[in-house]
Amino acid sequence: MSDGANDPATPISMEEGVNVLLSNARQGIRHRYQKCEDRIRKSPIKAVLGAVAVGYILHRLPVRAILVAKVRVLSALTPPALLLFGAAKLIDYLQKQVLTKRK
Repeated sequence: MSDGANDPATPISMEEGVNVLLSNARQGIRHRYQKCEDRIRKSPIKAVLGAVAVGYILHRLPVRAILVAKVRVLSALTPPALLLFGAAKLIDYLQKQVLTKRK
């Protein structure tokens, strides 16, 4: 991390921001997983019946068509997402250049 990581006036880099987001996401997932595990331990019969119901519904759904549609949507959204990511990295690079020139 940067020297001014605790200073709110210091801008954080894209990489640091992504790392913070990933860390928060991991903590949230762990917390939800723990809550789910606790519910299953409290009422295992409900959990098994729920799993059977979900399995039956998934078996009846046209999963292949859903997956194909999802792949089409993702392939359509990938180029704009890559463009935005590249623009964000360029902005981050330019901000670093400006900060180094000011010093």
